[in-house]
Amino acid sequence: MRTGICTTDLNPMPAAELFAKLNHLGTAVTQLSFASVAETDFIPDGSIEIPYGAEKEVLERIRSSAEQYHVEIAAVNGTFNMAHPDDAVRKEGLRRFEGFTKAVRELGCGMITLCSGTRNTGSLWAPHPENGSDEAWNDMFETVAAAVKTAEKLGIILAVETEAANIIDTPEKARALMDRIGSPNLKMIMDCANLFHIGEAHAANVRPVLRHAFELFGRDVVIAHGKDIKDSDGIEFCGTGEGIIDYGCFAELLCEYGYKGDMFLHGIYDESKLPGALEFFKSAAGV
Repeated sequence: MRTGICTTDLNPMPAAELFAKLNHLGTAVTQLSFASVAETDFIPDGSIEIPYGAEKEVLERIRSSAEQYHVEIAAVNGTFNMAHPDDAVRKEGLRRFEGFTKAVRELGCGMITLCSGTRNTGSLWAPHPENGSDEAWNDMFETVAAAVKTAEKLGIILAVETEAANIIDTPEKARALMDRIGSPNLKMIMDCANLFHIGEAHAANVRPVLRHAFELFGRDVVIAHGKDIKDSDGIEFCGTGEGIIDYGCFAELLCEYGYKGDMFLHGIYDESKLPGALEFFKSAAGV
């Protein structure tokens, strides 16, 4: 298992600088956000975090920089609010998604990450009291189904994750979504920090919570995230190794359920901490 970094943990910069930095940190793999590459001129707006695509020159610069610095782009962020209460926003996300997916394919990458969305109109990652409604589920489901059809045409795997603030907020809902969509092109991200709800983030709960999630969708995990969460009655995310996630247990479960992919550290947002976080994970997971 290689250990990489989600580029959202770094400030936006030109492609060559970005991949040089990843190489300098000792990572051979990354999960890329187009917003991390200065040449795309793209800034997420809180609801849609993907552009319509990218100019060929920009895609070539990204691809050549990745090759020059020996960093594989294993996945690309494709998040937009798939449960936004305004149908126009969801449709706009899907319009962009087709061109965006083609751009990802041109980079030679076969995986796109999703966010199941929220009724909150201010942020993709903020909760809303109507997230558990049938209407929110149905809007999310129809949007995911449309995105999956686009992905199937281009041979792209889509990966969604559980997130306490989103529509898919439990392993059970993740399992139900995949079963109802019924496509081999829809898989899962395992981000253990996202498995906890308010009042649950305590060290004694970590192993049972992780194993429960793996029992429900462990065989469908195609991306692993190394985000962490503090021991508290709330939800306080933190850098890898600064919280309660048992990365030895995480690595064992990934192996037990046949995971063949990589680990992407996420949620650090402090470049000075990245080398230590990478070493921590490698030591804790025995990789």
